[in-house]
Amino acid sequence: MQGSQSAARTLALLEAVTLDGGRTPAAELIVRAGLAPATGRRLLALLVERKLIMRIARGRYAGGERLRQLAARVSPHARLIEIARPLLRRLAQAERATAYLGVFEGEMVTYLVKEGMQTGFTREQIQLEAYCTGIGKVLLAQLVESRLNAYLAAPLVPLTERTITDPAALRSELGATRARGYAIDDREMADDLGCIAVPLDHLRGSDYAISLSGSPTRFNPGNAADIAARLRGTAEAISRQLGH
Repeated sequence: MQGSQSAARTLALLEAVTLDGGRTPAAELIVRAGLAPATGRRLLALLVERKLIMRIARGRYAGGERLRQLAARVSPHARLIEIARPLLRRLAQAERATAYLGVFEGEMVTYLVKEGMQTGFTREQIQLEAYCTGIGKVLLAQLVESRLNAYLAAPLVPLTERTITDPAALRSELGATRARGYAIDDREMADDLGCIAVPLDHLRGSDYAISLSGSPTRFNPGNAADIAARLRGTAEAISRQLGH
């Protein structure tokens, strides 16, 4: 019990110093935390030694380099990735295709999970343009009008002859995507690739989607509705496991 209390006090002081950012004297933070002055000074020295906090002025401290390094290793997507990966692997095997989980961030699509066929230029953590990918288009279709307008104001560079680069045409395509509930990449990213994507509706507003991709002879507008239905089944399974 004593060890647990000591750990709790240390963590409470670390949190208080980090959130305060050096604005308040450490002595006052120690009092607020309900610590004896000697105990607080000892804990501060320990946290400085471990580089979790740093002294920035006399009696004032802020988060340290080691804390920054640890924070950089924390992924906000970790639980979703852990849950989605086996379900996407199963879907990819059943469809004999490649399954992805992606997130819209920094106006690009970051691919968090890739399961199935390990060919092609894509890999986990790669970022691709949103306007010519299935995941990107299904997430662009969910943007509020002001954010979409800002996105469409930037130049759209063609990657294939089928890439939609006219803002009005892309806006129309996104409207159709929103209405049917799935996106189609019909050889827009690469000449030998087609893709169907659906959003993770339970995370609406969080900018996540999943997709299946493969040969455009199969992954094309004619087969899109059936493929999207199977993608939705996986999306619902992910939702259930997340507790939604």
